[in-house]
Amino acid sequence: MLDVLNMIYLAAILISSITLYPSEETPVPLGKNAFVELKLHREYWRDDGKGKCSFNGVLVPFTRTWPEEVRRGDEVIILPPEPEKIAGYVVVVNRKICKGNVSEAILRAGIPSTRKPFFGSRQVDMHTFFQAGDMLETPPEKMPPWMPQVIERLVLLAETDKKADSFITTALPELNKALPGLPGLAGYQTATDQGNTK
Repeated sequence: MLDVLNMIYLAAILISSITLYPSEETPVPLGKNAFVELKLHREYWRDDGKGKCSFNGVLVPFTRTWPEEVRRGDEVIILPPEPEKIAGYVVVVNRKICKGNVSEAILRAGIPSTRKPFFGSRQVDMHTFFQAGDMLETPPEKMPPWMPQVIERLVLLAETDKKADSFITTALPELNKALPGLPGLAGYQTATDQGNTK
């Protein structure tokens, strides 16, 4: 679900964004405190397109903890936050892997659409492509509100999930640059420095 804040975000990062496609059918988490790993690719005709490069990331639910302004005809309505309801999903990408090269550390994120096949669970797939903005080039005042939320969620999950822990550990330099002062990352860094990787 794209609200007004997300639309502002999309406009701000349009120049630096790229289109990414989930490479496989991946069911989305049904609970808010969960995530799934996924691989993505760009259009095949690009220099770093499908068959030449791939992208690794995670898909994390987000909830709307901020009010949302919607327009119904000439009327503007402010919807209250719904922190217990999944509003959508964020894909956070932290690695670009090209054949013959060392993997490249990146930090891109965006909101894919999801779809529910006639048979099966709601999922993302090659038909649910999305714009992935460069979080390392996004000014703090333009940072979408779902970005710090999903990273904090991953940090909490990393306490018991090795895959979440690996994602945070691997992406920590980029996350600290994009989200300076995020409480969860500060605590994670301290624990890592002490030799406790959760």
